[in-house]
Amino acid sequence: MEQRYDRDEVLAAFRPLVLATARRFQGRGASFEDLVQEGYCAMLELLPRCPQSDKLPGYLKSRLPARVRTAAAREWRRYNAEGETDMESIVEPSRPPRVSLARVVVDEILKDDEAELVELLEKGFSQCEAAEILGVTQQAVSARLKKIRKRLRVPLGLEEGPK
Repeated sequence: MEQRYDRDEVLAAFRPLVLATARRFQGRGASFEDLVQEGYCAMLELLPRCPQSDKLPGYLKSRLPARVRTAAAREWRRYNAEGETDMESIVEPSRPPRVSLARVVVDEILKDDEAELVELLEKGFSQCEAAEILGVTQQAVSARLKKIRKRLRVPLGLEEGPK
């Protein structure tokens, strides 16, 4: 038996959940207002999928955060892919962009395919997404990361070298 919801009542009733979820993922690539909007859009998509009104609160609480988190990550990747710069480089355009010592060490030590993996992860892609882009399995990405971490421990000062 399909349950019909009064959309406006449901949106009003679950407003605190949407706001709390948006606050939780704020600062991860999208503005608070965008995340609230994504939360409401996700709720509208999820409503027809939950035919039992007594299960609706648990259903929304379990699925809404993932939708908002995904939207925040998508915005963060889009922001980084567009090559946005930090505010300092906008205010002082003559200043060359800062390159961290860690980034220089990473570029010098890693092979091209490893550096590509690090760049993908730096841009916010998950291991699964990076695996898909690189044409390998997620397990292969995980194994490569383990090797990369092991190789970078000494140069980045995370472990003492041989004595």
